[in-house]
Amino acid sequence: MSKFKIVNLIDKLFITISTFLIVYAWINFYIRDLFITFIFSLIFTFALVYVLFYFVGKKETKKHISKKKLEDINLNFLAFKLSSKIDKLNLLYSILKINHNPLIKDDKIIFSNNEKTYTYIMATEFTKIDQNELLNILDRTDFNTDYLYIVCNSFSSNINTKILKNREIYFIDKEKLYIDYFEKNNLYPDCSNLNTKVNKLNLVQILKLFFLPHKAKSYFICGLILIFSSIILPYHVYYLIFGSVLMLFAIICKLLPKFTN
Repeated sequence: MSKFKIVNLIDKLFITISTFLIVYAWINFYIRDLFITFIFSLIFTFALVYVLFYFVGKKETKKHISKKKLEDINLNFLAFKLSSKIDKLNLLYSILKINHNPLIKDDKIIFSNNEKTYTYIMATEFTKIDQNELLNILDRTDFNTDYLYIVCNSFSSNINTKILKNREIYFIDKEKLYIDYFEKNNLYPDCSNLNTKVNKLNLVQILKLFFLPHKAKSYFICGLILIFSSIILPYHVYYLIFGSVLMLFAIICKLLPKFTN
């Protein structure tokens, strides 16, 4: 479904009307009484449409949640990536300080736990770390540590993290950084300087898109077919109504530019 409410409404009306016409045609095929057919068609249509929109709504909610989560991950990582090196270290230091006793040393964060040394370094300048880039990172890093954590955007799935003997290497990509560090500890980078506003189309712009001049031909052909169908097919009233509406849309598509220019 579209994110614009007016388009969602049109979609639902179209689905409901189309469902009603299909149900009405099939019920009327077996029951000739028009009033009874109409009543049964309404009941079955609203039942079918309710079930349909219920499952579609649940699916859209799940998609919206996952989409919102992804937007939050990307936004916070972008803010983190654009921060200065000291701001990155300070934020991560504040998070690690909750459960450990870290120390900022040069461009690293170091702490000890159970006689093991943990080191965090930043590699956010890499779009995606592969094996060669990992070697470059290791070449410039002091490895007097048992566990090395590399904060990055993403990393290749086939990368060899066992390249150093008796050293464990872990990657903290943007998803893990957000979920296990920012969200879990309720500490986030400053996103106030990022422009997160999205320009939305208003109703007038939506109507202009709906009645673009080049769509007039499609509306006209579809309307013409339906109007001719109303002459030779049963239930001609429905064909005539929808055909007339489509022909009207074709006229609007042609007239609208004259009023807007």
